[in-house]
Amino acid sequence: MAVLGISAGMRHSETDALAEWKGICRRVDSYDGDDIAAGTNAEVCISENTSEIRVRVMEKILSIVIPAYNVEKYLEKCLASFEIQAILDRIEVLVINDGSKDHTAEIAQRYCEKYPETYFLYNKENGGHGSGINYGIRYATGKYFKVVDGDDWLNTEELEAFVKLLEETDTDIVAADFLCIQDETDTVLQEKHCTPCREQYGHIVDLTKGEVVDVIKMHALTIRSAILKQNHIQIDEHCYYVDCEYITYPIPFARTVYFYSKFLYMYRLGRNGQSMDIRSMQKNRMQHQKVLDSLLKFYAGLHGLSDGSMRYIERCIAQVVENQFQIYISMGCESGIKKELRNWDQGLKKRYPRIYSATRKKSITMLRRTNYTMLPIGTIVYKIVRSRR
Repeated sequence: MAVLGISAGMRHSETDALAEWKGICRRVDSYDGDDIAAGTNAEVCISENTSEIRVRVMEKILSIVIPAYNVEKYLEKCLASFEIQAILDRIEVLVINDGSKDHTAEIAQRYCEKYPETYFLYNKENGGHGSGINYGIRYATGKYFKVVDGDDWLNTEELEAFVKLLEETDTDIVAADFLCIQDETDTVLQEKHCTPCREQYGHIVDLTKGEVVDVIKMHALTIRSAILKQNHIQIDEHCYYVDCEYITYPIPFARTVYFYSKFLYMYRLGRNGQSMDIRSMQKNRMQHQKVLDSLLKFYAGLHGLSDGSMRYIERCIAQVVENQFQIYISMGCESGIKKELRNWDQGLKKRYPRIYSATRKKSITMLRRTNYTMLPIGTIVYKIVRSRR
């Protein structure tokens, strides 16, 4: 919890000095942030004649990091979802404005002025979603770290209890259920559960022993900030599809996972231009391949991990492989795609056989068993299924 202890009878000039000091600590371009960002307590003294201001900065419980690019339509709903008086002193909301051309910054600034101890705005040149996460990792001071996209929001009714849980636990990861929400209507499309094992809810399990069955998505993930900071977790910038890096790179340093059964994250779907829309994935498939290559390089450099951790990481990367297959299937009628898919998948099998085997989708199994000859038929079926949604 962040506490600012200020001596009684502070003069106006001392208030200004304190405000100036706090501004310096939050200024991206001139403050390194390592001391406070490391999650340690720091004491700063500012003297004016015989008066002294003593400021003790203690870590917040939860840092909510919002990578935001041109989300003026959605940001108000996002920021308002954290506006709970009972927890404002225990959370911090870092809006990373990624070079937006709309009114994203102005909306965030209003919340900064209203709650200067809770909301903070960082304006930066455009660097992509990964750069927003990297900024958040650098400047977050909370015990736990959560990414919330600027067009999504958290369930206000559950957030206070969630922060209390984080305050009381020391587990490496907290995984919470989330909802997929239809854009424009806010209709619930699907409930997403972070574990298929209902008996795991409310308990801590050991990831290193293989007790985490399903991959924990970004929307479900809350992680100890120290894991990200101390291990210098860095996400690719100027690139889409980096969520999978964010959920995979910290795993070698994590052991315990607590499963939380409430629906916390509200994940908006159906927005035009969304990166996971298949047309966007086709257009940006080389970026998707770039992220997959980064993950495979990361995997190749792993040594000495438990079998449980390795199998979990293999499953994380296999899901990216499955998405790459989806791109190929959607383009299956185009010239040269079948040959490209075959060469790529056979290369994966040769170099990363365990990741190759970790894919679970039946469509991929069918393509492999038929030497990819079924790709054009798979493309037709894929288009029919999508047209009916």
